[in-house]
Amino acid sequence: MRVWVELSGEHGTLPRAEALAALEAERVAVRSVSWSRQLLRLDAEGAVTRALQRLGLAHVACEEMATGDLEAVREAARASELAGRTFRTRVRSLGPEVDAKAIEGPLGADFGRTGRVDLVHPDVDFRVIVDDAFHLGRVLVTTERSSMESRKVDRRPFSLPISLHPKYCRAVVNLARVPSRGTVLDPFCGTGGILIEAAGLGLRAVGADVRRTMVVGARASLRSLGATADLLLADAGRGPWRPGAIHGIATDPPYGRAASTRGEPPLRLYDRAFAAFHDVLPPGGFAAVVLPNDAAVEAGQSHLELIERHALRVHRSLTRHFCVFVR
Repeated sequence: MRVWVELSGEHGTLPRAEALAALEAERVAVRSVSWSRQLLRLDAEGAVTRALQRLGLAHVACEEMATGDLEAVREAARASELAGRTFRTRVRSLGPEVDAKAIEGPLGADFGRTGRVDLVHPDVDFRVIVDDAFHLGRVLVTTERSSMESRKVDRRPFSLPISLHPKYCRAVVNLARVPSRGTVLDPFCGTGGILIEAAGLGLRAVGADVRRTMVVGARASLRSLGATADLLLADAGRGPWRPGAIHGIATDPPYGRAASTRGEPPLRLYDRAFAAFHDVLPPGGFAAVVLPNDAAVEAGQSHLELIERHALRVHRSLTRHFCVFVR
């Protein structure tokens, strides 16, 4: 199956990394891959659609119908047999500005030979991306970005201003490469954002925090969204989870505020936590951890192998490093 994914533009590498990790989590065999900044093209086999439904940092994923110049795309449209079904065609340029209507009109006529236009609720949704070529696809998955906006922390019963946006929570879960119905652990669950996204992906979510207010607040937020997770009051470095019971770790630990670490130096806390991660992860298991600086990353590397790192500048004094470690 040849597919392409229109990635979001929040970061240069993180959206692509999330997509490839989600495919790996669902055991999709990727035969070939190529990309530009916002377009990921794949030849893959397996549960491709299920993997692409997991994404947070994407706009749309399509089955590729044709790639080339405009005439090649139109030829594929004319060859399509819609058997009277309704359709819609949308065009977006990732490079030089193009006249979308000048492309949509001819394509609409080509598809209209066997189908009928419906711009609101079409049976088949077509998408054209223009960069250095024209890419025509049939939409498989549309990322519900508005739904994630509705789950932002300030719209939940319990919130703190430093919480990750749901799209980044989802990305962290995917970077942990936990398969469908697998178990993901967030040992610094905080307000529960990562647990909410993990539960929404159909994973078994296990969360813990050393602060009772966080556990109670996270539980309230999960309930308000109809999501479920196993929550407990526990220290990340001394949790009760059994080795072999956890498939992956996805977490955003505190960055050193005295209240959030209970007075413990952050690097000592990270070192204890990563030692525990090593013990609980299965061989080949992944930990996706958001960290604040090089020293924190080095603490992780003393226990696990670092395989990915994506730096996202939040403001002048904070850069979040989305790191993936493997045991």
